[in-house]
Amino acid sequence: MENYHKSSLLAILIGILPLIFELSSNIWHGDNGFFIISAAYGLILLLLTLSIEIEDLDQWFAEKALSYLSVFLTLTAILNKIEILSFTEVGSLYRLAIIAYMGTLYFLDRHFNTKNLVLLFLNLNILAQLSIRSGTILILIVAVLTFIFYVIRVIVTFSEQLRPFLLCVYLIVLLVSLVWYTPEFTDFVFKNLSWNIEAISLLLEILGAIVYIKIKSHLNVNSHLILGTLLFLIINEGSLIITESNVINTSYLVLVLIIDLCIVNVFGNIELDRNKRKISVIIPAHNSAKTIVEALESIRNQTYRDWEIILINDGSSDETETIVKRYLENTPLPLKYHKQKQHNYLHAIKYGTKFVEGSIIFVLDADKVLFNRNVFYRAASTLYGEKCDGVFVGIRAMYQRLKDGKLHLIRPYYRNQISLVKTALGMGVNIYTNYAFWRREVFETSVRENYLVNGMPSWYDAQTNLGLRMVNGNFVGLKYRVVKKKKTADKQLNQDPLISLAAELRTLHHITSKIKIPFYRLQAAIYYVFNKCHIASLCPVIFEQGKTH
Repeated sequence: MENYHKSSLLAILIGILPLIFELSSNIWHGDNGFFIISAAYGLILLLLTLSIEIEDLDQWFAEKALSYLSVFLTLTAILNKIEILSFTEVGSLYRLAIIAYMGTLYFLDRHFNTKNLVLLFLNLNILAQLSIRSGTILILIVAVLTFIFYVIRVIVTFSEQLRPFLLCVYLIVLLVSLVWYTPEFTDFVFKNLSWNIEAISLLLEILGAIVYIKIKSHLNVNSHLILGTLLFLIINEGSLIITESNVINTSYLVLVLIIDLCIVNVFGNIELDRNKRKISVIIPAHNSAKTIVEALESIRNQTYRDWEIILINDGSSDETETIVKRYLENTPLPLKYHKQKQHNYLHAIKYGTKFVEGSIIFVLDADKVLFNRNVFYRAASTLYGEKCDGVFVGIRAMYQRLKDGKLHLIRPYYRNQISLVKTALGMGVNIYTNYAFWRREVFETSVRENYLVNGMPSWYDAQTNLGLRMVNGNFVGLKYRVVKKKKTADKQLNQDPLISLAAELRTLHHITSKIKIPFYRLQAAIYYVFNKCHIASLCPVIFEQGKTH
């Protein structure tokens, strides 16, 4: 938890960079004053960064830091509007705004929520207020690249399920950028010593980040890492050309180094071996004679072929076993069949882990089916392309075999204490889901202890009182059958029936025993309203270390 708080402090210090730049130039006029303050502040950022564990410089840290940066850029613009703080370091603010703008577009794909939409609007607003010649070309380039990469994922890889709202946002940003674009180019002077030093430093920082991660932990260079670092480098080099920096900005260089470390850590620090990509599907089947064949067929039809099935007959009293054996006689599958006498869903999953050989584990209920032929491909691609413990998948209701019903995409997941506080404000009810693809080592340790033994949410780690490193797959992975009325089925989906009242109270106790939530009832009522309005990501919460009484 100490490193978690250090990383939070570092994110805040990064966020106030715009104010540091403007205050230093307004109070201490001249390039010398700006250089000295920037160098001193950059040293503080660097020392704090080196004191943090690499694993904490992750995607959630990057999003948090860029969120703070967006807010303080807006605050700086407001102070300029009301003539309290004048824009003196326009070039430096532009470079920061470009980084925040680029990051927000990326994190919209990962976490499509109201908060990131607001941050995108703020970043576009600050860029509109910074009058940089040719500055609009970089805004347009980022928008074009974002839109192209999204379309490529949808069309070329055939694995991305179209998300209309996200596509609309990217399209709107692209159109706004086209309207803003003015074909003016600065007179770039190659003899500018400050620009040369910063441009070369950006190249060295990428190499330094890779070497640093390599020394600290295992590093696997892949296409995600190469593409991410190249794009980040090109955009930042472009911002240096456009702004024509006259003085070396040390704080900016340290910020780029920190983001480089995040990129390398998230996309390059992947521990799964390329030769060990098998997905082990555990199926607990209780009286599933009518549905088990369709579940098995949905696995057999996957385009991703490296998988195995561990089917646990969970105390069935119907013809489940007969139907499975008859199916396997006609359709051979890599399937391990085992039986337990007493019906116990969580115990069946726990029992099935004994026979797992793959490096990825997924639990598929026997009354559900995989959404389409590309689910395994999408899940494996995410796990191999990004450092995480597991991937959440969305769920869609199925009223008839050929008719899809309501879609349930998992709400954006954040690995922070705010997520825990909101879980506590909801009386310990799981605000996410237990349907996820897991790295085997995580499933056999944290998930086994917290979910299979204690019945608490699978993404929650009671030992650290923090969430696991989960990511949103942002694709539909499962279809579930609606047996009763639609409203009843929706309620069962949102509030997992496997987590009993005792487990919810246990979760609530674990969280509140380490986090103090003042005015609990009032905050719970406010959160309830925000959640009902589907803007839970904007709900403010107040908490501190301690115990809630």
